[in-house]
Amino acid sequence: MTNHLKPNGANGPPDLVGRHGKWLLIGAWVLVLAVATWAADRWLDSREARRSTAILLGTGAQSGDGVKLRADRYGHFVVIGQVNGVEVPFLVDTGASGISIPEAIAEEIGLDRGIPYSVSTANGTATVFATTLESLAIGPLKQGSVRAHINPGMTDTALLGMSFLRHFELVQRDGELTIRQP
Repeated sequence: MTNHLKPNGANGPPDLVGRHGKWLLIGAWVLVLAVATWAADRWLDSREARRSTAILLGTGAQSGDGVKLRADRYGHFVVIGQVNGVEVPFLVDTGASGISIPEAIAEEIGLDRGIPYSVSTANGTATVFATTLESLAIGPLKQGSVRAHINPGMTDTALLGMSFLRHFELVQRDGELTIRQP
């Protein structure tokens, strides 16, 4: 029969977990915390996606017509617009020169793929396809015959760049972006 002694020679209850068991226990807790963090982040993202970030300003043809957007928890401005009458989620990007539509959304809307060309993106160079939107609207802000491109590398949110935004007044303050008629 073995006498289980503590490493320093003191008598006491036997060390049932052992050195490797302690690391397994610590690893299990780290894994549980990582999964809980991931789940909480996904839950917060889904709550954020359900919340409307746009507030319409003014009515009719008043000079105050526009949209006020609140930044999401990442500091991004997201708005549901309409392309050819179909709702499309847009990420407002004042650093982008054009409008980029994900391929899946372009197919849903029925956009024609035009001539391919290269663009520089945050992820490097991408090949996109020229297209023209019959109409693009963000709340009361509308443009017709808008140049855009179809981007096969994008997923589920279109990019709204300056080719549309340059026609409007933009004011960013305290986590809000106001886009209105000039």
